[in-house]
Amino acid sequence: MDKWEENFLRDIVELDTNSEQKKNYVECSKIIGKYCEEAGLRVDVFDGKPGGISQPNIVATLNAGAKQTLLLCVHYDVVPAGDVAAWKKPPFKLTVEGDKVYGRGAADNKGNIVAAVSAARDLIKKRSSKVNWKILISPNEEIGGEWGIEYLMNGPPKIRGDFAIVVDSGPAYVSIGASGILAGTITVHGTQGHAGYPFAFNNAIHLSIPLLNVMLDYVDVRGKVESKLLAPPGSPHKNLWGRFSLTVYNAGTKTNIIPGKAEISFDCRLIPEEKPDDVARNLEQFFEKAKEETGVDASLEFMTKANGWGSDPNNKYMKAFAVAVREAVGEDVPMAADLGGNDGHYFTSLGIPTACFGTIADDTRFHGIDEFMRIADYEKVKKVLTYFAEKWK
Repeated sequence: MDKWEENFLRDIVELDTNSEQKKNYVECSKIIGKYCEEAGLRVDVFDGKPGGISQPNIVATLNAGAKQTLLLCVHYDVVPAGDVAAWKKPPFKLTVEGDKVYGRGAADNKGNIVAAVSAARDLIKKRSSKVNWKILISPNEEIGGEWGIEYLMNGPPKIRGDFAIVVDSGPAYVSIGASGILAGTITVHGTQGHAGYPFAFNNAIHLSIPLLNVMLDYVDVRGKVESKLLAPPGSPHKNLWGRFSLTVYNAGTKTNIIPGKAEISFDCRLIPEEKPDDVARNLEQFFEKAKEETGVDASLEFMTKANGWGSDPNNKYMKAFAVAVREAVGEDVPMAADLGGNDGHYFTSLGIPTACFGTIADDTRFHGIDEFMRIADYEKVKKVLTYFAEKWK
């Protein structure tokens, strides 16, 4: 990583672009646009401004005069830092220590932005790319992509290409798919009252315990759902599988008040072959049986539904990219599908073969405290992208 790349990464990591508050999006997009232009890329900005809030998408183009176009997908929004006091390295300051760079978004996904733009810069200097590039740099990925990649692909810009690489994955395998997401909230309804009279009210926390005990059986139900695509190396299952987790619990306002409501959020991961609406119906049926079994008054609401996706590993572009990764890295790299979700389905839904590769190693604490990226992984990703463009057939 040279000084230009380090400065680029520092300038964008030091802006808090968390997807909850959506602040600094315009400032970050301007900085990214400046570095893209310095790299020799043509920059176009597309902004749907949902609800009057600016969410700029950058399309940085390398025109090699080729007949085919490669799409590279990255994002500049990040998840919130969480408990900032728990960070040993400041989340919004780039800290370089040895082979690691720390900061929120260093791995997911700002380091990959710099890797993609820097690879394009090298190709432009050498005039060595055999394919046109469009680097799609978007916000909104952490919350579904509606005003990010979906807007670029299905909205007025209608970006198109022959092959897509989602540079938002790990370096241990070539990802050829990703999990779908079904997220929502279970609300347990009780009655609020004075804690000195617990016999007179229905405590929503107490009521939630037997209901949640039954809902935990859905973990086993989902675990029996299996994909045709392999799971990442080191997974407890050979093939990608369904998952269900209870993730957030909110109840009560004061110690002397019996809570009248408890809200429990959940995250359900789908295999690429499943449709969110089908899984939602199955979960609703399970939930209704759990209510009947426990006699608890509760309701269920879905907040997020996102498709998973998978690409044919025998597609010519997929095979060529796998070969490029193997030759650039110098070792066999398996093909598998991601446990998490990403924007790849916006490409595959349009018939564009899609693969994923990036700097997000399993131990980089992405979405966690003291997120970091290995510089060696950064260089690996950059080398793969450059090599693939130069060997394009």
